[in-house]
Amino acid sequence: MTEKQTQTMFSIATQCLLSFSYSCVIIHICLFFPGILRDTFTSLGYEVQSFLYLSVDDIIKVLHKVARMPQHQDYDSFVCVLVSRGGSQSVFGVDETHSGFPLDHIRRLFMGDVCPSLLGKPKIFFIQNYVVSEGQLEDSSFLEVDGPSVKDVESKARQPGACTIHREADFFWSLCKADVSLLKRPSSSSSLYLQCLCEKLGRERKCSLLELHIELNSKVYDWNSRVSAKKRYYVWLQHTLRKKLILSCT
Repeated sequence: MTEKQTQTMFSIATQCLLSFSYSCVIIHICLFFPGILRDTFTSLGYEVQSFLYLSVDDIIKVLHKVARMPQHQDYDSFVCVLVSRGGSQSVFGVDETHSGFPLDHIRRLFMGDVCPSLLGKPKIFFIQNYVVSEGQLEDSSFLEVDGPSVKDVESKARQPGACTIHREADFFWSLCKADVSLLKRPSSSSSLYLQCLCEKLGRERKCSLLELHIELNSKVYDWNSRVSAKKRYYVWLQHTLRKKLILSCT
């Protein structure tokens, strides 16, 4: 590896046995909480906080509190795993009558102008959303989009002397949608998407996160080719990473 390649790589947790410097929040609203999520990110050197079976109001409160954590200034990266029922563009809590919390609002809470302590650091989101309303799943899985996704990305003028790092830089946003009926199947104790993610993170620790996600997509695509529409998973990736990112504790 050249010196230039080394300089363009985020190597996570090289000192993880000495102290935690990585934060992970898991919000799981569905009935079954897979401990493998917590174990996977703990093994990667992340300090994991888990929140289970929250209402929408509580999800909002937790995310606001996490985004404002002063400890972020000491962390090198942040991971958020969210598993919930939802609509096509929002997540629900245990109170399903609520209209839900928009997914784009979640991302905005951690943008550089709102959460400056994470500016310039990787902000990684893995979201499994079980869509409640029929007809909201689009057959456009595996669409990968680089660059800012919010329409008003250039609408906010930069202030003189402000940091040159864009407020939307260094996001990794992996979203998987599936039909809510999967939660009612006895054999579906955990999301295929999350199972593959944990497997890849546990075994391929020298692989960049983008490469890992491509392999995850391949696994999901293979699954989708063998099952009915109701059993399929639909994965989208948007990222604004400026450097190669490897999640590794070794």
